[in-house]
Amino acid sequence: RGAGVGRLMAWLPLAALLGLILAAAATADEARSTHPGFTLAPLTGDGWRQVQSNAASLVWMKRPHHPTATFSAAVLTGPTPTRFESRNAFLAYVRRSKTHNPDPRRFQLRLEAFEPVSAPAVNCARYRTSIIDLETARGGRQPLLFRVTGFACLHPDRPNRYFDVQYSSRAPRGIDPPAADLAAGEAFLSGFEFGPPPADDRWALSEGGDSLPKREQT
Repeated sequence: RGAGVGRLMAWLPLAALLGLILAAAATADEARSTHPGFTLAPLTGDGWRQVQSNAASLVWMKRPHHPTATFSAAVLTGPTPTRFESRNAFLAYVRRSKTHNPDPRRFQLRLEAFEPVSAPAVNCARYRTSIIDLETARGGRQPLLFRVTGFACLHPDRPNRYFDVQYSSRAPRGIDPPAADLAAGEAFLSGFEFGPPPADDRWALSEGGDSLPKREQT
C-alpha cells in the first residue's frame, strides 16, 4: 500500500505538468481566429490595428519607428483567374503577378526571392519583393521603399481559391523596420493554417469596409 501511495505521489507532478500543457494548448487554440478556409494566430507585439476588412482582404497596420513608416500584415483571397493544370503552371502565374509593374515610370520593382514551398499547402510559393516609389522622391527626400514578404497558395481542398498571406514595410529608403516587427511578420506567416472550405461555399472574409487610406493600399 505504501509503495502504491509513493508511486501516486511521484506521478502527481507529471500529471500537473501535463495538465498545464493541455490547458496551454487549449488556450492557444481558442486564441486563433477562424475565417472561411483558414485560421490565424494572433499578431504579436503592440500597436496593431485592423485597417481593412472586406470580402477579399484583412489588413492590420502599425506605425512603429518613423513618422512616415508603416508595417502591415494581410491576408488576401479570391478565385483563381484560370484553372492551373499543374503546380508549375501555378508557380509561373505567381512569378508573373509578383513581377508585374503597373507603372514602370513611377515604380522600380524587383523580385528579391522566389521559392516553391510545400507549406502551408502543396501548391505554394514563398516570395519577397521590393518596390521603390520614385514619385515620393521630392525636395531632396529619399523615395519610399515598399518591401513585401509572403506566400501565395492554392487552398488544398479548393484549387480554384487563391490566398496571398504577407507582411510589408513602407518607409523612406535607408530606414529599415525593427527586428521585432520582422519577427512579428514571420510569426504571422507561420500562424496561418488552412482549414476546411466553408460548407456554404461562401468565401467572403468580411462584410466590412476599409479605413486604410488609398495611398497605403498596396
